[in-house]
Amino acid sequence: MEDEIDECIRKKIQWQQLPGNIRKMLNESPKEYERYIFEFSIKNQLRFRGSLVRTVRKDERKYYEALVQSSIQRLMLYPYHLADMIVKGLRITPFIYYIEVVALLIECEKSYDTMPNFTAADCLRLLGVGRNEYLELVAKARSLGRRGRSRAIRSLLPRVPLNIPMQPWWRVELGYVLEEDVKPLSEKEKLLIDLLIDQGSQTAGTLDYHLVKRLYRRGLIYLDVPITSADKVSVPPLKGFVMNRVAGDYFETLLYKVFVSIDEHTSVAELAAVLQVECELVKQAVSLYCRLGFAKCLQPQPVSPQHPSWRDALTTHHHQPYRQIAPLTFDPHVEDDLQMDPVLIKDIPSTSKQKSQDMSDASTNNAGQRVAVLFDSTLAAYLMMGNLSPDLKSHAVTLFEVGKLCDESLDSLLIELDKVVGDPEIEGEARRYLAAAACLRVALRTLRPKLRPLDLLRCEALHALDAPARNRLLVTKYRLAISTAPLSREARAGAAAGALPHVGPAPPEASSPWMRLYLYHLAGYGPPTLLLTKGTVLRGVPRSLLGFSRLAVSWWGAESEAAALPAAAALAAANSALRRGPVLIQAAGVRGVPTVVHVSFPPTAEIHDELQSLWRKHTGLRRLLRRLRLTRSAGYVTLADIGVPDLGCAHPPVAVQLVAPRKRKDICGMAKPVSEISISSNESAKETTEYTKPISNLQSPIESHFAVTPTTDSKASSPANGFTSIESGKLLCEELDNLNIDTHRTRSKESIVSDDFVPIHSSISFDDLKDSRTHSKDSIKSISDDLIPIHTPTSEKDNRSIKSEEQLCDLTNQKEKVDLNMDKFSDLSSEKDLVRQFSEKKRDRKLDDQLSDLFSPAEESISMFTQLSDKLTEITNEGDSGVDTAHNNSDDETCKPEKWTILDLQFGIPLFDEVLCEKVCSSIVERIAKPELLEKVREDNEFIRTDVLRFVSQCQYYPGEEMGIVKRGTLVPLPRKNLVFENGRISEWNGK
Repeated sequence: MEDEIDECIRKKIQWQQLPGNIRKMLNESPKEYERYIFEFSIKNQLRFRGSLVRTVRKDERKYYEALVQSSIQRLMLYPYHLADMIVKGLRITPFIYYIEVVALLIECEKSYDTMPNFTAADCLRLLGVGRNEYLELVAKARSLGRRGRSRAIRSLLPRVPLNIPMQPWWRVELGYVLEEDVKPLSEKEKLLIDLLIDQGSQTAGTLDYHLVKRLYRRGLIYLDVPITSADKVSVPPLKGFVMNRVAGDYFETLLYKVFVSIDEHTSVAELAAVLQVECELVKQAVSLYCRLGFAKCLQPQPVSPQHPSWRDALTTHHHQPYRQIAPLTFDPHVEDDLQMDPVLIKDIPSTSKQKSQDMSDASTNNAGQRVAVLFDSTLAAYLMMGNLSPDLKSHAVTLFEVGKLCDESLDSLLIELDKVVGDPEIEGEARRYLAAAACLRVALRTLRPKLRPLDLLRCEALHALDAPARNRLLVTKYRLAISTAPLSREARAGAAAGALPHVGPAPPEASSPWMRLYLYHLAGYGPPTLLLTKGTVLRGVPRSLLGFSRLAVSWWGAESEAAALPAAAALAAANSALRRGPVLIQAAGVRGVPTVVHVSFPPTAEIHDELQSLWRKHTGLRRLLRRLRLTRSAGYVTLADIGVPDLGCAHPPVAVQLVAPRKRKDICGMAKPVSEISISSNESAKETTEYTKPISNLQSPIESHFAVTPTTDSKASSPANGFTSIESGKLLCEELDNLNIDTHRTRSKESIVSDDFVPIHSSISFDDLKDSRTHSKDSIKSISDDLIPIHTPTSEKDNRSIKSEEQLCDLTNQKEKVDLNMDKFSDLSSEKDLVRQFSEKKRDRKLDDQLSDLFSPAEESISMFTQLSDKLTEITNEGDSGVDTAHNNSDDETCKPEKWTILDLQFGIPLFDEVLCEKVCSSIVERIAKPELLEKVREDNEFIRTDVLRFVSQCQYYPGEEMGIVKRGTLVPLPRKNLVFENGRISEWNGK
């Protein structure tokens, strides 16, 4: 709502012309609109004349007083664009303004970090008060009494501004001058004051530098930095920048947008067109850069004639290195009469002229010829925290705050990187800092000779621009984007690169656990993995992770690689993290920490390189190579030896198909002891005794895991645990009705005997089972696949026909669907309820003779859990799932176990291994960064982006569920279901 009102205020729309919906937002109140106008004008430091605030406030002086006071309270930058009104009308120079800002912080005893970055940098330039000086002032202020504390605090602050650098092309403007201020001046100073009164502002270079400096320090003049629309500036490595915090006000936001967009080939007018911002605002931002020494104007206005005194003038900033402490600077030689009262002057009229600046056409820039290397804040932090060298730290500050380092500044960066010497004895975090600096040096020296000009761009700084402005900037200046790796979650390099051909991660899910599951799904290889939703509680180690002594636990949004923890510690860490968000748990090692290697891509033809040969030998890597088109991209794959071979999947499905669980009754009730259960009135005790007696032979082969069932007849014919459930019997009936068994399908007696069991989809009657009963009893422990039919009606015995062996394949294809319901069969613990279900279906009473041969439903459930030693036979005999596996259609060979399992894949330049970094950069230069391939690289990025999004959708919803496809946004969707990757497939985790 406020954005729409603000837009109306910017367009200077009066109340009468407001749209009806905006009026309703304001409750049809003109007074409410006037309040919005005043607050918006103060917040955005608008000039009184020419803005809408003039219609709601009549006193111009009071408006500027309120604006200054509000800016001080918000710790905003001095409004230099309003200096003609604030200095000449209120006698508030930048020096006095920042005295008030610092005094306010000291009185409130707030931290120095409270001061925003640019405000702190301007305070340091004018007052000489940095972090250490501020702490000293706060300590002194605490010893002051409460009476007169405000004035006492101001007495501790500097009395005059520092001797700041000035450029000869700056303009000298007359400030607020009283008769008492002119009396102590020398004749030359008075003549200069008269010149400014008579002829207006003057170019500083045409005046005596020493006179200008003295009048400036007395506060009688102020300096203006003129910028035209045709000017071009360069941003060298920052010095004197204070890294505190970001305030988020309108002007600071604009400053950071201009920082990441500007370069010495782009004029101010062109920059304003790219950002779609008023040219005047861009001029104000560039003017502040030049004033603070953060930018240099390449073609300033000529100064003619230049005064000889400017030969020895201070024109450049001399900042202390970032690691050194600068003492509090006071000038003891300045007289007391130079001190100005830092109090707002009242009732003094203002006479000033509004200055207009020239608008000229912009020159053409070197469009589309540069290469952008995208990095994240982690790299800048490594270069800053490593204490590698003071000058390197200034480059790191530039990379972080400006978000950009142009090709023209990379030579100085490389000089500093060459000074960094690695030490093999350094370990831990310091080693990572050294590795990042060394890899950055290798990358720049490999890429620049062939891809120059090359700029370094920080992804987070690009995200400060809105999407249209970012796309215009990138398309106008760059032809290719290359990312470093790995990148943080906030980087979102794919979105930062926009529509450029991008050698790097394309989808926003690339830095989330979704990407790992996607890779495992495509390759059919990967460690046993669980992706658990928030709120899940693990009671023990999941079955898929049993046997692994070490597990890797990473929570959603984790930036660093998860360490391999002992199983007990990993379980505790996972439960703790699951309270806050989703968690990814992976098998990491059987006996110890896994061995990890990195294989670069695109693959090379090096015969003697053992790692590169894996691209030909490893089945999973070949699948990834084809599916992700890795021959036209660059990066590395992380492989791990977790202690056991990865058996993989012979035919991984092209799509993830989650199976929806059956709906249970709304009210299932609790299982009660058999003595507490009342028999239904329509069932007699005689029927119960008759039908429950033969079922007592049901038993489970693994009684230690499932419910214990009695092996001998008992008086009550009840389970050994003493619990039965009527509701479980009803549930079984519903499940049996939903099986949709084809009653016309038969199977030959020969196949029954050979397989030792009867498939559940067969229509063979129970009478035929008597012939093969002996065979089934001998092989009762080897059952692992199909089940004995339960729904087959006895009336079909005479109509059976023997079918061919080819029809058996159709029977086995539906085995998995039946197995999904077996867990629910185990809930049946009452033999009485089982018989009642058959009686409701009007089964033949002779079923009691054959039911003694049936196996326990728990027995079929055991077939889903096989040992590792039996997996090879299972995979070898595994048939196609029936899904078109297009990405595996060239894998005709049998899937074999692999020593190396696929752990992760990253697109981009690795910044942790120099050898790997050089290989990837060489591949980019020689094989990818070619004009004829750039369009294909863009197409590959779009394909991966779409394919990953489709994969996430499949993992979120069941087939046929109304999901409306997951839409891509800045936030990666959280998982809605617990997922497990095991045996080369992704499925929903059943909690075991």
